Amino acid sequence: MLVLPWLLGTILRLRSGEPASHLLPLLACWLTGYVAFYAASSWLKAPAGRRAPWLRPLVTAGAPAGAFGLVTLALAGPALARWVPAFVPLLVPALVLASRRRERALAGGALTVTAASLIALVAAHPDPLSLPSAPDAGAAFAAAAGSFAYFFGTVLYVKTNIRERGSRGYLGASVAWHAAVTLAAAALASVGVLAWWWAPFFAAATARAWLVPRRGRPLSPKHIGFIEIGFCLVLVACFASW
Repeated sequence: MLVLPWLLGTILRLRSGEPASHLLPLLACWLTGYVAFYAASSWLKAPAGRRAPWLRPLVTAGAPAGAFGLVTLALAGPALARWVPAFVPLLVPALVLASRRRERALAGGALTVTAASLIALVAAHPDPLSLPSAPDAGAAFAAAAGSFAYFFGTVLYVKTNIRERGSRGYLGASVAWHAAVTLAAAALASVGVLAWWWAPFFAAATARAWLVPRRGRPLSPKHIGFIEIGFCLVLVACFASW
């Protein structure tokens, strides 16, 4: 989830021929920033007397995240800072949920998935004001929206295989989400808004969402992760070849 949107945005940036020196420090900032976010969430939800162990990872991840962020800003230009207001209303509520020990709620998953998906736009267009008039604006929004659609579906799908295995409600929600996204992708492809391959990709994800949780023998988290890596690689390959 962390790397895929960045990869999609990177593909678009490299295709555009625009300066791309900010891409690697942006990835480093994003990855270390995620570790810092996880440490901050763990610190917030821990009892007051057990928070000390989380201070060290918070500092050791937060410091390089800040340094990489400054490098990215220096390479991309000050316009990059215009993206900050888009992330604040996503990450702050997620931390509030963590402080209430509800970070695994669907709302928390939606917030973090949205933040991760936005990285596709940041990588492709460091200045958000340049995005509306960009030749690849449609592809950039498709990368971000497609990432969100897939990863939020994955949040539901993983729940049906682990914490909510056997829940008809979650299984129904997961399959319904994937099916709705598939139909939307097909409709948008029919009018030329999306590439044709999005619909079969989400159709395959829908089949996965229906079949895997209903296996008599549940898959281990490791094997579920391998399946997700496979889907991500297919998505990147399709996006890169189109």
